[in-house]
Amino acid sequence: MSKKIKVLIADDSPFIRHILSDFINSDPDLELVGEAQNGREALDKIAAQKPDVITLDYEMPVRDGISTLREIMDTDPRPVIMISSHTREGARVTLQALELGAIDFLPKPEGKSPLQLYEVREEFLRKIKGAATAFKTAVPEEMEEIKDTPPSWKPFREGLKLIIVTASSGGPRALQEIMPLFPPTLPAAVIIVQHMPAAFTGPLASRLDRGSRISVSEARDGDALRPGQVLLAPGDYHLTVNSAKKVKLNRNKPLWGVRPAADYTFLSAAPIFQENLIGVVMTGMGRDGSDGLIKVKKNGGRTLAQDEKTSTVFGMPRSAIKARAADVVLPLREIPSYIATMFIPRKGGSSK
Repeated sequence: MSKKIKVLIADDSPFIRHILSDFINSDPDLELVGEAQNGREALDKIAAQKPDVITLDYEMPVRDGISTLREIMDTDPRPVIMISSHTREGARVTLQALELGAIDFLPKPEGKSPLQLYEVREEFLRKIKGAATAFKTAVPEEMEEIKDTPPSWKPFREGLKLIIVTASSGGPRALQEIMPLFPPTLPAAVIIVQHMPAAFTGPLASRLDRGSRISVSEARDGDALRPGQVLLAPGDYHLTVNSAKKVKLNRNKPLWGVRPAADYTFLSAAPIFQENLIGVVMTGMGRDGSDGLIKVKKNGGRTLAQDEKTSTVFGMPRSAIKARAADVVLPLREIPSYIATMFIPRKGGSSK
């Protein structure tokens, strides 16, 4: 029998603690090892119980979630999932927590119908199990870094180039790390598909914009793709690209349990941009992006994945690599410079 994942809940609401403990107790792979009503109590129980994953509310008495998270990451780093409200303040503090090292977040399961609670439960259990693998860094031999330029890559043709980047768990922090590394003269448009609810993508775009040398904004229906501009898919909408190279948003059913889903974006853009498309799959749970990258390759585009050592959660990149959808596998911070070299003309005038 495999070892159970030990979980500790820290939340000042008895109602939330009851719901989350029920979720944990319903799964035979998980074990609830403690509950805490505030950050100080949580730190004491973490030291005593050594949980594999911690759920942490940001608004607690005695010691709040952000200061508690800082101490966890400074003294005994462990995977933390923030339990957040859907308010503007909830989004702000959650993004701060993700920057400080939280693995992921989950909106508070308040005011939910039985069906909605079931959906929240399934998402919660997936995130707990994904978080439990976050600090494991063993790299199977077949997934070592690949840096050589694939000989099959065609030169870019004239016209607009597009880079599509997707991420999920660990994505906001990874994006904050790499977006400042893209040059202001980047000769390509960029679309980011980050799995997040609607209240969070606007604040995330603003944060990325403040720290980057290129413009970052939340995408709107009808936005034109332009070189050196980054559009972030809004939460609760799938983002596709039409033949006029403009953004089209829709609220079709979630794919792989998420909306926005990157596969919709890749699949729509691949036949339009062909060899002028670069697809990147970064840290996250699940398999979103794998089918899309395959489509990008089949249409002559270029595909990259983040390596395991630098991925908070290796699920999405692993899926892309196993599907042979990723031509190149790189550490996070090498992705922007590798992409930038693609636009340096080689002798003869074409790009790599």
